[in-house]
Amino acid sequence: MNLFRNWSRAAQIFVVVMLVLVFGYLGGCLGGTGIAADEAVRIARGQIDFVPEFTNTELGRKGFPPTGVWGVTFWIEAKGEDGGFERRTAVEIHADTGVVLEVHHNP
Repeated sequence: MNLFRNWSRAAQIFVVVMLVLVFGYLGGCLGGTGIAADEAVRIARGQIDFVPEFTNTELGRKGFPPTGVWGVTFWIEAKGEDGGFERRTAVEIHADTGVVLEVHHNP
């Protein structure tokens, strides 16, 4: 501990900030989820007003400290050679509580 006291003030602050960031990030990444993927899809279906052809579900982290968020995307592919989407909606759901955080509509 004597070695740490001999460091400059800037070096001490840098080490402390790095430790806070690393442990904050790992604490968020290593946390479990209270909501399973199929439950997240069920919750997200209540936020859309169309019957999707495809569904994608991914677990991600948001904020600091990181919180688990399910991202559920529903879409219908556009007809024709151009590709794209006829309808697309993405719903963000809190992975521990199941609360809908945001809904992103793309006609």
